Amino acid sequence: MVYKWKIPIYKVPAQEAGEHIESLIKKNGEVTPKMLVDDARPEDALLHPCFEWNDQKAAEQYRRDQAKNMISNLVTVSVKEESPCPQAPAFVNVRERNESATYICTTVALSNEKTKEQVLKNAKMELDMFRRKYETLIDVSKLLEDYLLNLSA
Repeated sequence: MVYKWKIPIYKVPAQEAGEHIESLIKKNGEVTPKMLVDDARPEDALLHPCFEWNDQKAAEQYRRDQAKNMISNLVTVSVKEESPCPQAPAFVNVRERNESATYICTTVALSNEKTKEQVLKNAKMELDMFRRKYETLIDVSKLLEDYLLNLSA
């Protein structure tokens, strides 16, 4: 198996990381995030440099991830029963590539040409990532194709 990082942000070659994770699965029958962190905990562990071990920095990053999840989890609900979109994201990410996440109200983002373009660009990027993630699974590829055809109908 050949491994590579989708986004090369880790301090360990993808091939070595993939083979190591594969060995953990062979040893344990599975791997969980907790197992991976525990395995990487010793300073001489292969994957140790891939994690933030400063508890203060890690805690702050975790809180930022929680905030991101909170913002992404809020939806607006249509009060009209026959609305074609009964739920919609309340806030959308309008960041440009390599910027930190920046969220604004969806209605505001879609009413401005620049931010609307960025929202659509982000949506296309997410769809492309989804397609690449599941394209090797024939059943899911067919499911996605059928779904997209129904959207255009």
